[in-house]
Amino acid sequence: MLQKKNNDLIIFYGTKEVAQCLGCSLPTAREIMQSYDFPLIRAGKNFKVAKPAFEKWAMERRDRR
Repeated sequence: MLQKKNNDLIIFYGTKEVAQCLGCSLPTAREIMQSYDFPLIRAGKNFKVAKPAFEKWAMERRDRR
């Protein structure tokens, strides 16, 4: 069995983590995550986003101001 280093693991954020990072409510986070330019991954009924993709998306949005 191959073991990966912790650096090789992809970290995913759920709706709660996105809401916490953005400082918004869960319903608002869900709405944001369903926007056309958000790098959303659906896992059944769950919404997920890879941490690096979320950080890139957030930086791009920040730069638009």
